Amino acid sequence: MIAGTISGDPIKKKNDTRVSLETNRGTIYASIETKEQLFRSERLTLQGELQQGFANYSGFMYHPSIISKASPTTPDFALQARDAISRNVIRLMDNEEQSNLALSYLTGQKNLLTEQQKANLRLAGLAHTVVASGFHLAVVVSFTKKIFGKISRFATLAGATLLLIIYMSVTGFSPSIARAGLVTFLSLWAWYYGRKFHPIRMLIFVAALTLLINPDNINNLAWQLSFASYAGIILMTPLISKYLYGEKPPPFLANLIIACISAQLFCLPLTLYAFGSISLLALLANILVSPTISFVMLFTLLAGVTSFTPFAFIASQLTQFHLNVINFIANIPWATIEFESNNPATFLLYLPILACLLILKYFTKHSYRPSYAKIYTC
Repeated sequence: MIAGTISGDPIKKKNDTRVSLETNRGTIYASIETKEQLFRSERLTLQGELQQGFANYSGFMYHPSIISKASPTTPDFALQARDAISRNVIRLMDNEEQSNLALSYLTGQKNLLTEQQKANLRLAGLAHTVVASGFHLAVVVSFTKKIFGKISRFATLAGATLLLIIYMSVTGFSPSIARAGLVTFLSLWAWYYGRKFHPIRMLIFVAALTLLINPDNINNLAWQLSFASYAGIILMTPLISKYLYGEKPPPFLANLIIACISAQLFCLPLTLYAFGSISLLALLANILVSPTISFVMLFTLLAGVTSFTPFAFIASQLTQFHLNVINFIANIPWATIEFESNNPATFLLYLPILACLLILKYFTKHSYRPSYAKIYTC
């Protein structure tokens, strides 16, 4: 018998519900056969066989009995607000695929997506877009700067900090959002005081701090991919940009392509090891979809808060375009190459990646000094 609090959103499957339970024995993954609806932050007491854990889970329970279920002593107001917004969006958009994808963008609720949608996102190389991470926080910070930037630096800092706390409370503190949130908060405070963070020191500091808080993160794929993509952006992106464009900033589309290439390059060995496949058209999919994700998030949020139908209509049209791109690319047979998963040899790919990094650094003489206004997130 073991008791704990549900962290993250339960995943409802056909025959059971899967939850991550924070207990005094670490995080337990439980597959529960129940018709009851379970929610984040609820406290469960389960009875069953505690088996050996996997990845970052300390243990695993298959179809345990629910002895008791209790609501949190402190109401999860962020969860209640998120669910109210979600209900409005679902009602207004009136298309399950569109509303599921739009809400996944906005709040990182992957549990809303069907297995087919998740598979198509992975095949198209867009699975990262529905994981709440630095990309989403960058949208929040950018939005805040446009609103408060003309008032004062303090107003921008205070507004961005408040919105980031609210957004992270809504999405839940997953390893990827915790990493991105820490980077964004530190970058914001450094920007406010007119100081600079060396990006490599930032990477090492944040990695050490998140592992100090939860050492199990080292085995968490989301944490690994989050840091790999972040490392790709802060290490490879400025080198490629400087090699191609010199001291001039690259155009928007070129910068997007370079950032996508850098992030996916550093994530490639991890992706191959975990999933055993690679999308040849992932770059094209990211170029077509990524520029408008922030608009989907904005109009989905406005629709959920105001119940104004035109906002929902704009969000639904943009989301349908994304679905068309995702489904088209996912159904091209030659667009995905399959490999053997869980093969340690795939990590040897980091050798040519690091060699390319060193060669570019030698030719560009880049010093990795970030600008004051640049906030590195992924």
